[in-house]
Amino acid sequence: MKRVTSYKLRVMHFAFLLFCFSAFLLPSLSAQKDTTFYKHEVKASCSDAFLASLFWEPDGYFYYANISFAYLYRPVKWFWVGGNFVFYAGNKIEYKWREYYPNGSFRDFSKSKINLCAVIAPEIRFSYLNKKRAILYSALSGGVGVENGYSKRNINYPKLVPYFHITYIGFSINFGKNYNIFLGGEGGSGFKGFVNFHGGYRF
Repeated sequence: MKRVTSYKLRVMHFAFLLFCFSAFLLPSLSAQKDTTFYKHEVKASCSDAFLASLFWEPDGYFYYANISFAYLYRPVKWFWVGGNFVFYAGNKIEYKWREYYPNGSFRDFSKSKINLCAVIAPEIRFSYLNKKRAILYSALSGGVGVENGYSKRNINYPKLVPYFHITYIGFSINFGKNYNIFLGGEGGSGFKGFVNFHGGYRF
């Protein structure tokens, strides 16, 4: 009788461990087999740089546009976390100065370069529509950038600039054999631009 009881306890113990293991493993396996759910995303985008020029740039410096590259990891279907590298290109900036010599003469000099800025910014995203052919989401990102320029008066370069961006609504249209290639756009406010267009790949 004791042996039978011991055997039953072992079977129940094994069944419990198997249940726990299955509860942990099966959702992960099923998520990977679901072609609408990919855990990794890489994308490239382009946008305006109006707010970046307005907030960052003194003395007539400005940016024409920005391009960005992003990677996002998706631990669950509705939540994404990752980061952006954003690169801004702007106008040609000049620096002029005059040097005087002991004999009273002088000479004017000038040099120039393109106004540039590079930003690293973590991002979180919440997707509220997750379909095979389309995804809708909102996102928030913030970080810091390094900007070039010529030091003058109280402004020293290179200088650090703050970065933040809120995506009110973003979308992607998915296509391809496994619906993991996408094109889309975002509308928001912040230093990434009011409207941007992107394309990428999920795996």
